[in-house]
Amino acid sequence: MTGIYNSAMLADEKPIRDLIRTIGPHATHTRLIAENDALIRSADLLCGRQLAAARTAIHTALVQDWAEELQHRLDYDRPFAVVALGGTGRAEMAPCSDTDFAFLFDDALEGNPFLLEIQRQVLHTAEFERRCGFQCQALPFSLDDIPDLEGKQLNTFIDLRPVFDPQGLTAIFRERIRATFDPFEHFLHVRSFWKEQWEKATAESERLDRFDIKNEGLRVFLAAIWTLAGAGFVHSHEIYGALDDPRDLAAYDFLLRIRAFVHSRPKTSPRTAAPGNHTEDILGFDDFLSFGELAPADADDYDRFRFANEVRARLLSARRRIARFAIGVIERELHRGRTISPGSPIVFGVGGLSHLAAPTANTPVERSRAAMQLLLAAQHYGVAVDRAELQTTFRNAGDWLEPVPELAALFYESRGSLADTFEFLSQLDGVEANLFPGYGEFESSMDARVMIERSSLRGALERSKTRYLEQFVRDGHEMLARLARHHTAAEVDRGVAVEAEAARLDVDHLVAVKLALKTKRLPLTASDEVRRRDAGRPLHERFSSGFSEIPLASYYRNYAMHGFTTECLAVVEFLIANRRAFKDRIEAGLNDAHQVSEFAQLCGNEHRLRALFVFTCTDHAEWESQESDPASWFHSRELYTKALAQFRPQANPLGFLQAAGYGAEELQILQNFGEDFLSSNYRSYANRFGTHILRLATQPKSTPPKVSFVSYGPSTIIVVAARDYRGLAASITGALWDQGLELRQAHLFSASRYGLALDFFHLAPQQEALAADLPRHLEAAISQRRFIADSDEEVLPPIIGRATLHEWRPQQYCLRFESSGETRGLVSALTYKVYRHLRGNIFGLNAYTARQTAYVSVYHTLPRDISLEQARAIVAARIPD
Repeated sequence: MTGIYNSAMLADEKPIRDLIRTIGPHATHTRLIAENDALIRSADLLCGRQLAAARTAIHTALVQDWAEELQHRLDYDRPFAVVALGGTGRAEMAPCSDTDFAFLFDDALEGNPFLLEIQRQVLHTAEFERRCGFQCQALPFSLDDIPDLEGKQLNTFIDLRPVFDPQGLTAIFRERIRATFDPFEHFLHVRSFWKEQWEKATAESERLDRFDIKNEGLRVFLAAIWTLAGAGFVHSHEIYGALDDPRDLAAYDFLLRIRAFVHSRPKTSPRTAAPGNHTEDILGFDDFLSFGELAPADADDYDRFRFANEVRARLLSARRRIARFAIGVIERELHRGRTISPGSPIVFGVGGLSHLAAPTANTPVERSRAAMQLLLAAQHYGVAVDRAELQTTFRNAGDWLEPVPELAALFYESRGSLADTFEFLSQLDGVEANLFPGYGEFESSMDARVMIERSSLRGALERSKTRYLEQFVRDGHEMLARLARHHTAAEVDRGVAVEAEAARLDVDHLVAVKLALKTKRLPLTASDEVRRRDAGRPLHERFSSGFSEIPLASYYRNYAMHGFTTECLAVVEFLIANRRAFKDRIEAGLNDAHQVSEFAQLCGNEHRLRALFVFTCTDHAEWESQESDPASWFHSRELYTKALAQFRPQANPLGFLQAAGYGAEELQILQNFGEDFLSSNYRSYANRFGTHILRLATQPKSTPPKVSFVSYGPSTIIVVAARDYRGLAASITGALWDQGLELRQAHLFSASRYGLALDFFHLAPQQEALAADLPRHLEAAISQRRFIADSDEEVLPPIIGRATLHEWRPQQYCLRFESSGETRGLVSALTYKVYRHLRGNIFGLNAYTARQTAYVSVYHTLPRDISLEQARAIVAARIPD
């Protein structure tokens, strides 16, 4: 087979070109289309191919005439061609068909003057349409574009046919595609893309209320043709000519005939079609009743009735035959088995992929490589391994499977699902333990999550994390593509998305995250040994990690021999060693400059920082997720954003505010809130308060405080803009407790020069919607300085636990409280006591629960007349009660 179209299936274009020279292009189009329309309305039921070929020839002849004249006029001497693709390339156009053309170049496309003139005529003006009578939305392609052809676009090139090609560029394109495309990939595309359609064609061939003649008829037949044509990337006409039963092609041609007629009829009822398809291709009941319109002009009502019945009978026969033909061809290919590449022992059959040579492998290494090659092919192409392979290629694999270079290839493979691969391996006892020492003990062990959820072992939970990572990467690539299309310089800071960061990981760091998720609990780390010695913990927590008993420094030593790079393994060790890095800093406190600098130094560079962030977010995508603990996720995102800025310092940190339209006076006030605010994720919320903050600064007596809600995932952040006073935090937390609301975290910023406060309070996730009047309630409490009077201490909830006070940063202090008792109102009580007894100025709050113990940290300053020792004495006397 050569890939050449069949000229016997084309209409003669010479008379059309003669007519063009006589009456001009547009008049030629008008006359010949009218003649074709008249033939469509005739009683000839066997002229489907003739109709389609003639209609196609009208368009191709006009395009050929235009292209020849344009090239001659512009004296373009580089190889250039206009080609027909898809249905136009097969000469199968109907009245409402798209005109499928393309411009081929053996030349640079960017800035090409000839191409620019083509696009001016066909895309940017109506010049081509005025000349030829129809639109031509054709795209340009160069030889360099060929490796990027895939899916439906690649499939349209199967029926590549020259329209104007003085230098033979069409044949060069076909040969280049044939040499570079993946025939098996194409086979899978055709089979998966149209499988639903041919199944529908079989089950619904008698349906009258809706029939998509293109997708459920013509393309069902073409799916079989493309299956055969794709093996050698030959034109569909070659397969037409090789069919052993002419009735198959005749059935297809009859559908072409009916499609042309249906396109020519006005629609009497609304139709819907999927994006990219034509409503004109949808036949409804009225179309099935209309076939009598094709009867000869002198036919009476009875003759028309019989004629319509004959058409419906032929159409039913054609639909059945085409469905049978498509299923038979494709399933026959599967029964024979399709190799994934020439000479490959891996074959795709009815049940999936199988490895023909695996049973003859002699050594464990040979058997392991064959097994891993089969898994790699399944993952790459996104198809299943034949379950019969469990008793052949993978029979008793736990006895002999060992790590080989193809193991790393599974992790480095950018396509398919690594989680699905390990889902298959999870059926085989002992296999994953052979690949990852300690995995056998890990997958059957208990930890806090298993004990609470009581639904699944840890192996399934680990694979679920990998699925989340895969979804993050997919979503991130889509997100970055949208950003690239729509990003403008004026775009306001939107915060960080784990999906985008996952997509930004380079290959080694992404593989490191995958391997770290798989093996996180297998190496023995220093923190594992500390936990094991903690007799206060239950056994399932003490011994929930380090299952291999191999120290972290040694665990990955042999993996370099299995195909992982040294850099990748170094990152894996870093991730495992610092798996709690974000969580520890969430519990430690606020993301001030000291903590951010220390964290950036720990990571060393932005690539490891990004990998650690993605690893941590994926690890907690379900357990301690954003939905259950949004404040911690906000804290982690902020720490990541600030640490990333250490590696990418901004030339103008106020740029995002300037882009949002803030004036010089507003910027001066916002800048006084400090670097911690300007570098934080809270800065994006400044848009809501810029004008009000200016009024608070310039008209303090007449401007009341402002309270607003900001949604963050399933939780709410309460934002307060007010005149600052000592006790403001206690007043707000008291008002929240009065409303029955619990706090998770708070960050309070002060512009001391202007006496302003801009405070952010993270509420614990609520089961019910917040009261609509809550902002007014809080604003009144702030204005009236409620909940901070001496008498308010009498109604505070009792607090029982252990309090400590330490210097957190120079001249900044942290009151830390631990309680295993009642926690409602705890934050409010502590902020009141810091305000009333320590006379502290509060700038931050943090609260979380771990192992049935509540921890609250209140960050504050102390007045000059109270030393740390004196403050500790006050704490001992006043806290706890």
